[in-house]
Amino acid sequence: MLKRERFAWAWLLGLIVVPLLYFMAVAAAERAGDPSPLARIGLLAAALSALAVVALAARFLPSTSADEPSRFEGDERDQHIERHSSSVAYLVLMAGMIVVGFVMPFSKSGWQLVHAAFLAIVAAEVVRYGMMLLAYRRGGHD
Repeated sequence: MLKRERFAWAWLLGLIVVPLLYFMAVAAAERAGDPSPLARIGLLAAALSALAVVALAARFLPSTSADEPSRFEGDERDQHIERHSSSVAYLVLMAGMIVVGFVMPFSKSGWQLVHAAFLAIVAAEVVRYGMMLLAYRRGGHD
């Protein structure tokens, strides 16, 4: 397995687990009563810090093959996969941000907008890395 593919698997797993735990913690805090702004910021900071740790740990996963190059840069196929998955993820992100920025402010406010924006960012990244993994598994040819 290539280093970029290993990173994509680890990051995708982190993108699913950490936000899921974050939204579960937010729901539990709201059921217990209206959490203070500092408590909400603390939950968000913890989730973002956990994602940063996952990203750093995934980036520096050791190689499993002795003949695999240790560098992280990709060849033309990797660049094509990156461009294609990023362009689709951008569309997902823009759709989410349009909802957050142009639709939700008429009916929602405050932390609901923050949660929706965070969810849109996570969804775009899941699409990006999911498409990358699919392309690596299929051979990277469109």
